[in-house]
Amino acid sequence: MGDNRTWRQLPSRQRRRLAGLRRHPELTPLVDEDGCGIRMEHPAGELAVWIHLDGRRKFTREDRLLLSLLAGHIAQALARTNQVDQQRRTALALQRAVLGPAELPDGFAVRYEPASPPLEIGGDWYDTVTLSHGRIGIVVGDCVGHGLRAAAVMGQLRSACRALLLQDASPAAVLTAMDRFAAGVPGAVCTTVFCAVLDPASGEFCYASAGHPPCIVVGPGGSAELLEEGRSLPLAVRQGEERPEATANIAARSTLLVYTDGLVERRKQSLATGIARLRDALVSGANEPLESLADDLKASLAPPRGYDDDVALLLYRHPGPLALDFPAEAAELAPMRDVLRAWLTKSGADAATTQAVLVAVGEACSNSIEHGYRDTAGGMVQLRADASADRLRMVVRDRGTWRVPRPDPRRGRGVALMRGLTDHVEITGDSTGTTVEMIVRM
Repeated sequence: MGDNRTWRQLPSRQRRRLAGLRRHPELTPLVDEDGCGIRMEHPAGELAVWIHLDGRRKFTREDRLLLSLLAGHIAQALARTNQVDQQRRTALALQRAVLGPAELPDGFAVRYEPASPPLEIGGDWYDTVTLSHGRIGIVVGDCVGHGLRAAAVMGQLRSACRALLLQDASPAAVLTAMDRFAAGVPGAVCTTVFCAVLDPASGEFCYASAGHPPCIVVGPGGSAELLEEGRSLPLAVRQGEERPEATANIAARSTLLVYTDGLVERRKQSLATGIARLRDALVSGANEPLESLADDLKASLAPPRGYDDDVALLLYRHPGPLALDFPAEAAELAPMRDVLRAWLTKSGADAATTQAVLVAVGEACSNSIEHGYRDTAGGMVQLRADASADRLRMVVRDRGTWRVPRPDPRRGRGVALMRGLTDHVEITGDSTGTTVEMIVRM
């Protein structure tokens, strides 16, 4: 028809013609005075094609034969295309399953870009593994080469590394055992791996590196440190030697970056120069949300013609964000303050800052309970908090409907308290609820 009309927008006569094709044999043209239609099988159902004639010529016998042949070719092409799409969707699902965990622990962000499109994986990988006592295993690795062959090697190494971490949560022991495993996997020799175990409660970070670029830690004062201890050769280069490991402490409001060399390695440029550029970009983004920072790092380090090697990067900010949902009841405020106080301690807040935040957040939560759910039972209040290099950000959200309170000289000081105790307050509300965002600079 030459337009984008839907079925209901077609003239009734046209709809009857097209519906009549269902009673007609497949790939057999049906001709009337205005044109010719034909029905063919489509992977999603039946497909009808109608050719509208201008009345100046008849649809000849040769035209019918040509239309039948064309329709047959179109049906075959559509079936093949659908099959390829299904195979690609299956392949992508398998690739994503091999690459890394579907859900990351709180406080983490990752980015990945293979050098061989349209594949979604290559020889690089990242992983996080939940261990005993609340610890988290962290692995970032890089197989030699890229494409499907490197991806096949990567999948085996990632699975082995994950299993070893669950068995013995020592980065050095994991890499020592990986030496023996990699020696038996064709294409795995010279793979680089950074393996670490993080205690998110204390910030203790035990790590070992098999020929991998040093990870970077940016502290709250803007200082950047390369973790260069615990280093040894890539996998399977020299077997039988015990791997070293080192321990560092991730200070409150620090950001940790682990990456593969595809992010920083450039032709005619030393690796040290690329790492220095990455370090500076990480320092500049130390106050950005992790997801935004991950995007910015990958974009700012990208060569003009795009990455020519696989790239993986993993970010962690200590401590992880606080997410607390609780019933909109006054009795819940004291437990909320206990949880928030513990998180503020992890974030390095001093006594004065902690008290100011507790009062400001308490006022925001009290307002949600008193005003947002004044006439509604069973409501919930959401508290979200995150820390970056020099600030704390708290968000209190409800899904209630606020009413303007009656003037009362004894009350109504909550918002003024919030503004006095924090450096920034923004309140937004509509029919779906109210959000209070507060920022405290450290």
